Amino acid sequence: MNKSLLTLTIISLSFTAFLSGYLISQKDFHRNPDTGYGSGNILDKFNGDSSRPSPPTYPSGAALLTSRDAVSPVLSKEKDSVIYYEKGTGRVFEVSLKDRHESSVSDVPLPNLIKTVWSPTTKEVASLFYGPRGNRYKYFSYRTKASVDLGEGITSLVFSPDGSQVAYFRGDGESGGVFISQPDGSSAKKILPSRLENVELSWPSDDLLSLLADTANGSYLFGLSRTGDLKKILEVTDKIEVRWSGNSSKVLFSKRENSVVNLYYKDIASGVETPLNVSTSASKCAWSIDSKTVVCGVPRSSASGDEFYEIGLDGSKKLIASPSMRINTAELELAGLDDYIVILNSLDNKLYVLKK
Repeated sequence: MNKSLLTLTIISLSFTAFLSGYLISQKDFHRNPDTGYGSGNILDKFNGDSSRPSPPTYPSGAALLTSRDAVSPVLSKEKDSVIYYEKGTGRVFEVSLKDRHESSVSDVPLPNLIKTVWSPTTKEVASLFYGPRGNRYKYFSYRTKASVDLGEGITSLVFSPDGSQVAYFRGDGESGGVFISQPDGSSAKKILPSRLENVELSWPSDDLLSLLADTANGSYLFGLSRTGDLKKILEVTDKIEVRWSGNSSKVLFSKRENSVVNLYYKDIASGVETPLNVSTSASKCAWSIDSKTVVCGVPRSSASGDEFYEIGLDGSKKLIASPSMRINTAELELAGLDDYIVILNSLDNKLYVLKK
């Protein structure tokens, strides 16, 4: 009996010593700054988290955001991630700007997808598809899964700033013009009849539609009200590109002069046009949140890709980055609090990001 009691006592003391050592080791483990993400406890090993990578750092140059080829990228509503269609498949992905984690939004293949126009809510889209009898826009809601063919002849389409309507241009001879409707095409109303063919629409503010028309005599930018009132904003003898500021008080535009594309902006209230003394296209630029600066991809003089500058309306110019890889800016957006620059590279169809 005394021998059994002695054995139990030894076992109890051994277990107590083991438990004390384990708890001490766990306390030290949590204090270790090199343990990485999460709680750092032993369960992570069973959950497969023992080799979780560190958050990415952003080099002074451009970092690859995703290895997939991208079409029609758009910022999330919170401006902390990028949503895009994969070129060739039509699948949809979202990639975080903070840690470059990528997740699938839709695995449904979309054959013959050309491009997509996103609603500001990023919950509805109008996508352009190739067809043997002509390209067609189709509306789709990620909320309701409703899909509607918007018909033939639409060459330009844009959502209203709140996403509740769309405006589109239908080039259809005497029956053509600018229409406003619900996003699914219902309740359509023609607000401007037109026989023009090359028209690009934008909708910078609730009460202002923008119509950019290319003709044999040059390019014209018009402001268009919901009731169809038309006002000429720009008239240029060559093709122009435009980007509206967030508050629609200014328009950035580029035009060719003596074989060089130069950048200007126009103050809508005063009507004054101001050169920015930068040789690049407006399509390579994005406005800051306060509409006081623009960030642009500017071609190097050696024609070996773009550098990226912050350009003030007062004429100041600050180099942000000169990436070692070749980037030809197809699209550019400012994300976060203007501290991320998201770039679609036309040379490889890849998305890149710069950290300001």
